[in-house]
Amino acid sequence: MVNISPYDILPSLIKSIGQRHFYDQVVYSIKALDSISNIRIVSYSKTNHPVFLGDYPITEMDKIYCESAYLLDPIYDVIYGKNQEELVTLDSIVNEDFFHSTYYDTFYQRLGWCNETNIVIGTNDDTKICIAYSTKDNDLSLQAVHQETHPCLNAIKAAVLTHERIGNQRERTPLLEYKNLNQSNDYSHPESQSLTKREKEIVGLILEGLSSASIAEKCSRFRRND
Repeated sequence: MVNISPYDILPSLIKSIGQRHFYDQVVYSIKALDSISNIRIVSYSKTNHPVFLGDYPITEMDKIYCESAYLLDPIYDVIYGKNQEELVTLDSIVNEDFFHSTYYDTFYQRLGWCNETNIVIGTNDDTKICIAYSTKDNDLSLQAVHQETHPCLNAIKAAVLTHERIGNQRERTPLLEYKNLNQSNDYSHPESQSLTKREKEIVGLILEGLSSASIAEKCSRFRRND
């Protein structure tokens, strides 16, 4: 059973946008679902090796994945494919051959993941943020998690895109100019054009300076009105 909805964690998630611990808060928010058994957040790029985000120990398996194994990962092919989806399960894109592949035999099965699901968020044409998680080894756990996470995808996606946009602004904008930008409620930048109407509403609330509790309340209201 799911005891906590990610919506209950939204105030803390929104408050952490732009902070170093943001992706730790994303992990914490999703792990609020007690059916989750593993979770990793990966930043993929067409031109560079993937990078794990969040403050958790990098294992030897993680290093192998980032150095070379990711090129054999079926998920990597999907996130840069023509038919991009925001919610991708491993079982939906592989066949029996996968379980006899070198990647599975020498790498994947050693992870011990079951029912792998990926939330894919494109921050631009090159970079994709992938939130990968697994659930307990039964269909009820997978269905319960999907039921809880699906209504929250817009909020999670909007938070990640806003966090990444703020990071990019800090890298290319002098401090004084950045402060002026941060005070503005104009979010008609290229990255925001890929957002849905609902996601733009959430980003707008963040940039308007509403309290995290108020934004979480409005997000819950959005969900009830859908």
